[in-house]
Amino acid sequence: MAIDRDAVQRVIELLGASQAAEIEIEEGDDSIRVLRSVGMPAPVAAAEVADAAAEEHGPGPLEAEEIAEQPSGGMVFVSAGLVGLFHRGRGPEEPPIVSVGDRVSSGQVIGTIEALRKLTDVVAPVAGVVDEVLVDDGESMQFGDKLFAIRREG
Repeated sequence: MAIDRDAVQRVIELLGASQAAEIEIEEGDDSIRVLRSVGMPAPVAAAEVADAAAEEHGPGPLEAEEIAEQPSGGMVFVSAGLVGLFHRGRGPEEPPIVSVGDRVSSGQVIGTIEALRKLTDVVAPVAGVVDEVLVDDGESMQFGDKLFAIRREG
């Protein structure tokens, strides 16, 4: 079964709206992998939105740097898009934004990463249920470390 054009377009839009360099989604034997060139400029509209968000809250939200859907169960892992300290809340010593069992929507803030004293939102790449929080609050993250497991809905 081939992946339809609309699915490819949605993945491209997801990447364009994020700071992620790569998104990969697998479903059965089909997969979509979209890469962004590191030196490639973002579209003007996306840059304007990111600048406005940066002025108010620091850098824009991070989508999953890597989305690795497991064929069994539709699990999606949300990984760190930058190096820093992971916070389950809006900052240090803040209550968790989401917990295991919570339903999340695509684009919803689910945590933050603190880097150079700025907080950057981590957002859910898909709608689903938080299956597991894979790191502790305040834990040091490296680029690509898995933060959450979300069981995809639908």
